[in-house]
Amino acid sequence: MNAATEAGLDDLVKLDLKVLASSDSAAAPEEFIPVFHRWITERVLPELLIDVADYSHVHEGPGVLLVGHDAIYAYDQSLGEPGLLYSRRRETSPETAGIRTLDQRLESLLLCAFRACDRIEAEPRLDGRVTFDRHRIELRVNDRLVARDDDTVAALESAFSRALSAAGVGNGRGSVALERIGKARERLTFRTA
Repeated sequence: MNAATEAGLDDLVKLDLKVLASSDSAAAPEEFIPVFHRWITERVLPELLIDVADYSHVHEGPGVLLVGHDAIYAYDQSLGEPGLLYSRRRETSPETAGIRTLDQRLESLLLCAFRACDRIEAEPRLDGRVTFDRHRIELRVNDRLVARDDDTVAALESAFSRALSAAGVGNGRGSVALERIGKARERLTFRTA
């Protein structure tokens, strides 16, 4: 792995992290609309939340989105695999102010996504019908300007594996196995194996 490549990725902010729902999860996407509206009014997350968008009518689409200033949260239905999608666009909140490296950013993404998963699992309106498998996670680079060369792939894979291990994914068994998914022309995406 090229250290210069990894350092060059330290400014990469546009990242998506999806924590897949457990196979026994049984809530309809529309059920997230009042939940996400309440999150806005009660300010349950430490960032500016703005609006809710309902795309639940789109087959295997984005589901229901909670739009924030820095990121979008969604109960995502893409590819028929429901899960919590955390899609970061910028870092202006005090919580993200100290992020300087790719490793710090990936750890922060996991923290934000897992915090939202915890809130959803504890949500009274959903009555425990949604749980997340914190060992089935996808990371997607949502910036098409990022190179897809071998050095970039290796740097991202290594940093993501370290962040997953630091977050306890893999039950402390060392590095987490990752696989690159999708086609070569699609956004660079990794999934825990």
